[in-house]
Amino acid sequence: MLRSMYSGISGMKVNQVKLDVIGNNISNVGTTSFKSSRARFSDMLSQNVSDAMAPGNNKGGVNASQVGLGVQLASIDSVMTQGMMQPTGRSLDVAIDGSGFFMVSKGPAINDGVLEVNHRAGAHGLTSQSLANGNTEIMYSRDGSFILDEGGNLLTGDGFRVMGYSLTNDDSSMEATAKKPNDVSTAGLDFKFGPGSQLNGYKVVLGAVGPGTVTTSDVDKTQKLIVVNGDFSTVNGLTTAQVESAINKGLSSAGISQQVFVSGKPINIADLSSEGVKGGADATSPNAVTIGGFTLQLSEGSGLNGYTFQIGEVGKGTDLKVNLDPDTKKIKIDGDFVGGNVSAKNLQEKINAEIKGKGYKQQVLNIGGSAMNLANITGKTDISGTIAAPPTGALVDKDGKVVIEPLAGLNFTFGNGKDLNGYTISAQQVDGPTEVLINKEGPSIIIKGNFSSVDSTKVPTSADIDAKMKTALKNASIKTTITVSGAVVNNISSKIKIAGGTDNKAPKEINVGGFKFELPEGTEFNGIEIEIGDTRASVPGAEVTLQDPTKPIAADNRPAKIVLSGDFASYPGTSAVEIENAINAALKTKGVAITADYKIKVGGTAKIYSGLTADAIEGGGELMTATALELGSMQFAFTPGGSLNGYKIQIGKITAGTKSDTEIDEKNKTITINGDFTTAGAMTIDAAQNSINKALQNKGINQSIMVTGKTMEIGGTESGLTLGGTPIQSLGTDGLLNFVDGTKTLKAYDGQLKTMKIPDKVRIPGTDLELRVKTYTIDSTGIINGVLEDGRVAALGQIGMANFKNPEGLAKLGGNLYSSSVNSGDAIIKSGIGTLGDDNSKGYGANLQGMLEMSNVDLAEQFTDMIISTRAFQAAGKMITTGDEILQDIINLKR
Repeated sequence: MLRSMYSGISGMKVNQVKLDVIGNNISNVGTTSFKSSRARFSDMLSQNVSDAMAPGNNKGGVNASQVGLGVQLASIDSVMTQGMMQPTGRSLDVAIDGSGFFMVSKGPAINDGVLEVNHRAGAHGLTSQSLANGNTEIMYSRDGSFILDEGGNLLTGDGFRVMGYSLTNDDSSMEATAKKPNDVSTAGLDFKFGPGSQLNGYKVVLGAVGPGTVTTSDVDKTQKLIVVNGDFSTVNGLTTAQVESAINKGLSSAGISQQVFVSGKPINIADLSSEGVKGGADATSPNAVTIGGFTLQLSEGSGLNGYTFQIGEVGKGTDLKVNLDPDTKKIKIDGDFVGGNVSAKNLQEKINAEIKGKGYKQQVLNIGGSAMNLANITGKTDISGTIAAPPTGALVDKDGKVVIEPLAGLNFTFGNGKDLNGYTISAQQVDGPTEVLINKEGPSIIIKGNFSSVDSTKVPTSADIDAKMKTALKNASIKTTITVSGAVVNNISSKIKIAGGTDNKAPKEINVGGFKFELPEGTEFNGIEIEIGDTRASVPGAEVTLQDPTKPIAADNRPAKIVLSGDFASYPGTSAVEIENAINAALKTKGVAITADYKIKVGGTAKIYSGLTADAIEGGGELMTATALELGSMQFAFTPGGSLNGYKIQIGKITAGTKSDTEIDEKNKTITINGDFTTAGAMTIDAAQNSINKALQNKGINQSIMVTGKTMEIGGTESGLTLGGTPIQSLGTDGLLNFVDGTKTLKAYDGQLKTMKIPDKVRIPGTDLELRVKTYTIDSTGIINGVLEDGRVAALGQIGMANFKNPEGLAKLGGNLYSSSVNSGDAIIKSGIGTLGDDNSKGYGANLQGMLEMSNVDLAEQFTDMIISTRAFQAAGKMITTGDEILQDIINLKR
């Protein structure tokens, strides 16, 4: 028979098997966490036609000649690569991102830890004896589509129980029998503990006990102390409820979930606080004061407290003077503040000389700024005042040349005034009646009349012209008068040009110090200057300086300067009427003819100048020493000064072993001494004094305290040791879930596998209270946390995981389950959180809640392999038909 036919048969067999594998892969493309398989081939035994020959002297070697006898199935491998993650949003769906398998059991529920796990280095496996005793079978799966049964057991979709570890906040090396430690007492309080071992070996001690101490608790895990802080110095300063709440908050903050229950009545510790410090005073400088543009800073002391600086006379040329009046407590400064001729240096010298002369020790240390320049303090009028005078009339001809012939033989006499300045008077011959015409636009005055008539009765007379002139001036509202006289002649070729008339006129008004000064008409007050001198005179007055003091008043009584005094420093100030009366009275004494119509008139209101009065000097103090204080058997004396006024000294933290230090609360003015006040001789007077003064220095307080006497010793502030508590585990042996705080440090009882549960309620150890589980989460380490109805987080358990040295060697059981085989090796179990053994947890994938792992089948690859296998199967079949044809030809040779 032909060997090729048998090779073709082997090829058809193996490719048929490969198509079977491909068909299984494609059918499971949607199976959760399915791992695909692959068929691998190897060639069969080859038959030697000739053996290989070694090379000789004359020719080289020859290879063996072999004919292959076909193909055979080498293996069907499981491809354990990671499938893609599919989000589901379902809380009980968990995918493994990385290596590892969930452990599930077939058999009774395990609550008592019969399945023992060895987590020694290099071991990490289930003991064979515990598997036999547990009457259970452990299988493995990557399908995390879990469900719950009516008892809250966590199961696979086929009902197999998910295995994991029980958790605790306590010492996982102890048996979890959930016993309470013994009760302890101190400071009148009794402390009972909930089940657990976390507080074994702890003491309850008093910490800060002074007045006003807020009730809190500190937990020292190194020294195993529960430190209670609170106001033990005041009767009913704290309650057992406050202490209980504070301790449990402190334990929670320290990561301890074990509870403490407090009863009894707190003791009252006397003499923990002193009276407030009184009587001390620092030597202080008064407040800086500002006056006249200057800022004055005085030296330390209280002698000038209550004094006020004031500026008095401010006029030009005023000598700088300072006057201190002890009766009124006023320090008055006079000087030239109009011209700004007051310097800070001169002012400081004048003030210090006056203060020292009056017996005061304080001095002005510094003067800053510059003298203010007072506005509107002086004013001067112009020389526009005039006295009334008549104009003059010049005779000119029609071309403006001076002539001597009078106009029509008439004489014109002018009255006082300027109304006719610029006018011309001319005559005009008419045959009609005599009239006088005034043209203001010209301006001109025309006398019309029959000056050339031979009839003397028709020639105008000077009296007639005079009458007509007065009427015309009146009608034109011209006040300056013209008197006409003389004998009329027929000579009207000239005209009169009027100029030089003046009215009575006053100089311009002056505005000084808020007042408006109207001066009388005339020249007497031309160029007068009015100035404010004393700005704070209680009675207004005026001083008049003559134009030329060397001349008698009768010769020249024109004033050159009027200096006013009045109240220009405080509201409402001197009135205009008072100033007017003072000025005119002073002028009258100097010989000025003051009448009701001829006087200086004053209007307006006084300008109140700021900066002329300083604030009262305040705040200066003398150096004084505070009264000594007592606190228990300790006495406290103070160096001079007032920095510590109002401070209380009190005892703070008293716990044994507390180092001596002092806290200073500047806001509440307390000096709190901390130290070991419970151990005899531990706290010394020197230690207390040193710590107090060091704290004062650090706070920048320039006072010291001397401590004498004996430090107090406070007993009864430390309890005995707590002993006897045993751990609480989440999964109890009775199958119920106990509260283990998921927010605290967790440790797994990973020496035992248990059935995972997510119950409806969780039991609070040591009480009859059960709380409903509202929601739950599964974190990356497999820890199941339940959120309870009161907001607490309960750790329910940790899902276990296993891996194998050869995961491809696992035997598929169907239902997405695997079992170990002799070639996969025993399961290597992941250690739980906080394991007591060797921690191998980092070699496992993370648990992803709300996700499932998809099949790792690649359809494109499978269909490609299908095509190749089909063609290979067809080719192998072709080998058989070809061999058959050859055999047919051999048989036909007989014919």
